[in-house]
Amino acid sequence: GSAAFLILGTLGFFIATKGFDYVKDNLIGHPTKELLEGEWVYSQYGNPGVKIETPKVLMRQDASKILPKNAMALIKEMQLFQYGSIMDNFYIVVSTNKFKNPVELDLSKALEGSLKLIESQGGQNIIVKQEDFQTEGGVEGIKGYGTMDILDPISKSSQKAYYEILYFKQEQGLQQIMILHAEGDKYGNEIADRILNSVELKQAGK
Repeated sequence: GSAAFLILGTLGFFIATKGFDYVKDNLIGHPTKELLEGEWVYSQYGNPGVKIETPKVLMRQDASKILPKNAMALIKEMQLFQYGSIMDNFYIVVSTNKFKNPVELDLSKALEGSLKLIESQGGQNIIVKQEDFQTEGGVEGIKGYGTMDILDPISKSSQKAYYEILYFKQEQGLQQIMILHAEGDKYGNEIADRILNSVELKQAGK
């Protein structure tokens, strides 16, 4: 009991003198701060490849378990990689796919489809803005960004999140990068900026 009292008293002192953010970042621990300050990894994912720097290696996922069957029926090849989940402090997904038959690829509609999938996973009250995006190497695409409420299916509580989604198209394929973190998380913002600034694409046929 005395040890617990001492710890609480120490935390209370630091909160009073340094502020809660200082205590959370330096004494309690902040997940996204640890990600930002950890050892980053630069790697290539998918086909055509997405080259990207991330705080952790992205793990390959089974796309057939995530996408609706009617969507998978149109896809010739899809590769999906992610770190975290939509309920975590930081979530990133990289995916590439090629279609079986020629299709007219509309990046705005692809973005709309992604947001509908997020809704099915617990996203609510999604606000979206869209703008053009260009990598350092000159590959053009679009960026969708905004906020949403993420509903926890167990506790039924929700938290506000900020997201950014990049879409590129090459021949009969799409490349997507999605980043999501708690709204107002300064470390999450810094991680997202560093990731987006690192994005480069292996262009089809090169």
